[in-house]
Amino acid sequence: MHIRDLLASQVFWSAIGAIGVALTGVGVFLLRDQLRFQAWLRAQEIWTERGFTAARGRIFARLDGTRTVWSPEEEQEALDVCRKLDEFAGLIPYLPKGTALQVWGVPFGKAWLILAPIVNRERKRSGWGTKWDAFERLGTLALKKYPEAQIRGVDSAS
Repeated sequence: MHIRDLLASQVFWSAIGAIGVALTGVGVFLLRDQLRFQAWLRAQEIWTERGFTAARGRIFARLDGTRTVWSPEEEQEALDVCRKLDEFAGLIPYLPKGTALQVWGVPFGKAWLILAPIVNRERKRSGWGTKWDAFERLGTLALKKYPEAQIRGVDSAS
C-alpha cells in the first residue's frame, strides 16, 4: 500500500478521527482537574485572606444574639463580607460539592444566618433582587445540611 492509497482510505481517516476524539477526551479530563484545582486554590485564598478573616470574625461575634443593630461602619464591613462570600460561593460549582460543604458548610451557614438581613436590605436598596444569590443558595444549603449551625436569637428572615 502506498501513501497515496493510505491517505485515500476511509479506514485511515476514521482511525485518525478516533485517535483525535480520544486525545480530546483525555485533555478535557485534565483540564477539568486543573480547573477544580485552581478553584480550590482561589476558594482557599478568599477564605483565608487576612482582612476577610478579621471581618468575618467580627461578623461571627454577633452569633451571641446580643447585637442586632448595625452601625454604618459595621454594615459597610458586612457588605464587603457579603461580596467576598458571594465570590466564594461562585466557585463551589467547580469544586466537589460535598467536600466544599464539609469543609466550609457550618461557618457559611452561620454567615448566612447573620448576614441575610443585610443582603435583603441591599437588594431592596439597589433594586437588584438577585444580588448575592450564590451566597444565599450556598448558605441555605449549608443550613439544611448542618441544622446545628442555626443559632437561637439569630433570625435570618429579617
